[in-house]
Amino acid sequence: MLAALINRLQSRNSVLRDGDSLLLTRTEFNREVSRERIRATRRSIPFCIVTIDVAGGRQLQSRRRALIRTLHRNVRLTDQKADLGNNRFAVLLVDTPEMGGRSVLDRLAGLCETRKIDATLSLRVHDPEGFDPDRDVDLPTGGGKRRRDDAPESSWLRVDRSSGDALGLAVQQRPAFSPESTFSPERGRSAEISSRDEDAATPGAAHKVASSVSVTREALLSDRPLAKRLTKRAIDLAGASIGLVLVSPVLVAAAVAVKLTSPGPAFFKQTREGMGGKPFTIYKMRTMVVDAESKQSALRQKSHRDGPAFKIKHDPRVTPIGHLLRKTCIDELPQFINVLRGDMSLVGPRPLPWHESRACNHWQRRRLDVPPGMTCYWQVNKAAAETFDDWMRMDLQYVDRNDLWRDLRLIARTALVPLTGRGGE
Repeated sequence: MLAALINRLQSRNSVLRDGDSLLLTRTEFNREVSRERIRATRRSIPFCIVTIDVAGGRQLQSRRRALIRTLHRNVRLTDQKADLGNNRFAVLLVDTPEMGGRSVLDRLAGLCETRKIDATLSLRVHDPEGFDPDRDVDLPTGGGKRRRDDAPESSWLRVDRSSGDALGLAVQQRPAFSPESTFSPERGRSAEISSRDEDAATPGAAHKVASSVSVTREALLSDRPLAKRLTKRAIDLAGASIGLVLVSPVLVAAAVAVKLTSPGPAFFKQTREGMGGKPFTIYKMRTMVVDAESKQSALRQKSHRDGPAFKIKHDPRVTPIGHLLRKTCIDELPQFINVLRGDMSLVGPRPLPWHESRACNHWQRRRLDVPPGMTCYWQVNKAAAETFDDWMRMDLQYVDRNDLWRDLRLIARTALVPLTGRGGE
């Protein structure tokens, strides 16, 4: 009998080890999410991510094993399951809309409660087409309903439910927003919808499961590895510091030329939208007349660029010295200061002026998932972007496939742009 018990335990442990090996790592999961985002943008099909945080304690290992078995037996073979570390698991539900994700969330929450797994579950839905303006939204505390076109742009929709005391855990883990629609340039717009499952909220509940749903168009669905972010930041600091020292004489000469050829300051400052929609002030050499921005509306019909971006050939607002500064890209060199401050990176999507960036379509704003840069694919090959959408797709190509060697190649290609005089295109 003892031998049979030992064999049974060994067989069980083998199954559990095999189950663990079928789970993706955090890096592998991030790669799958990036791939799915590319497909979602191209095909306009949403997808979902379910995250499960297992509570600690003496029964942690048994809960983890029970959860792994539950995921393997109750999630489609086409979906990706991952162990993200720190007792957090995730499931990527490919080609799954919001209602399908909610169904999976409810089923997994019920299974966790039945199998005595204390956990917090959340659902995040990425919809490249944004929110459906024709659907109604229930407001909390008897506020009735409102149409989704009243819902703010760039918003998160959060529907929190709890069983027992688990609501407190869910609230602690998620920042609270006002149910009313609010806006600030730093945080963007946000809305929250909350409700309680009164029937499940019994004081004597033995197993507590909390779940929440978030629907987003812009927010990151998977964090970039910390080592990768630190490496990129170190290269930015080193490159910007060295670059600023080397080009200082050029900047001084350019500033003197600007002051001598046209009235006004030598440098130009403008508010642009950075990573996550955070505004920042960009620095450039002034290449236009002082009141150039006030004259833009009168020239809007002459813009050769479709979409919200304003581009015009032979712009009458550009000064004579400004044409030279643009062709040689000298006007962009003060942005080394933005890189040192952390507003920008050496490589990344070019930041758009605030009003132009806010006018972009929902799928285009995914370019804000990474820090803006001094150069990117569009900067070195503007002729390939015949339309504004082409430009945005080039930016998204970098967002989904950026790496260190790709950055270094883009920097090398950018060095050739001033030599060919294509900076002012």
